[in-house]
Amino acid sequence: MKYVSLDSDEKILSFISSLNQSSPIAVDLEGEFNLHIYGEHLCLIQIFDGKDFYIIDPRSKAVSEKAIVAFFTSDIQKVWFDVQSDNSLIFKVYGITINNVFDVRALAKALGFMGNLISLEEEFLKLNKDSVDKKKLQQTNWLKRPLTDEQIEYALSDVEYLLELKRVLLIAVEEKGVNKEAEFLLHSACKKPKLTPPWSKLCSPRELNKEQRNALKEYFIARDVVAKRFNVPAYMVLDKHKIVELAKKCPRSLDEVYSIVGPISPRFKSYLNDSLKKAFERAYLR
Repeated sequence: MKYVSLDSDEKILSFISSLNQSSPIAVDLEGEFNLHIYGEHLCLIQIFDGKDFYIIDPRSKAVSEKAIVAFFTSDIQKVWFDVQSDNSLIFKVYGITINNVFDVRALAKALGFMGNLISLEEEFLKLNKDSVDKKKLQQTNWLKRPLTDEQIEYALSDVEYLLELKRVLLIAVEEKGVNKEAEFLLHSACKKPKLTPPWSKLCSPRELNKEQRNALKEYFIARDVVAKRFNVPAYMVLDKHKIVELAKKCPRSLDEVYSIVGPISPRFKSYLNDSLKKAFERAYLR
């Protein structure tokens, strides 16, 4: 696919200024979510204005945070599919929410459709997109540069039909008479992200008592400290299931902690041992 690379602040700001406020653009992004390195990172922004494709590379030294923020907070309507997780990422990284979003997934849900983007395109646009291996590229490393042609095609394919989907789904919503449901879901999709502590997502809070929840937090932080030090995904340091097991079993000695954790990679062993010791003391010995 041909595209324009907005590879500097000047080009991004000029692009924003050139947009017609009455004409929406299709937007999506690619991110790193603790899969290849530590933490969450914005890796790519892909755009389609109905005629041309554009790409913004936030990893480029020539692109500043100021320009990225200017794009996401601009008044132009941004048509998205399932914006909530992306909005959470932008909030975590930049401390802002994406302005003026129209989430086509909200329309799909109002129509009773709960599938992914590909199945939505197949259902309502009768498309059969099989040129890109989606499953393979969902696990790709978006931090690596240069990006491959296959990665670019994958990224741009996610915005290629969003504007058409919006048009078709709006007609379907009107015909089915679910306007109020769609309006409510559109509003809900664009709310400011409610960030919950990451350790609370490891298991249901109902599974743990107060002491166990506190222990879960301490062991999660212990793992996180080591992962951040080595800049590796947290799962490489200690599997999340082990953290939940530690919290549930409430070990009363460090020997019990290590018996539950099992073998530790030599790369992290000394640091994780120290971090687990501190977690144990904070959780049970204070």
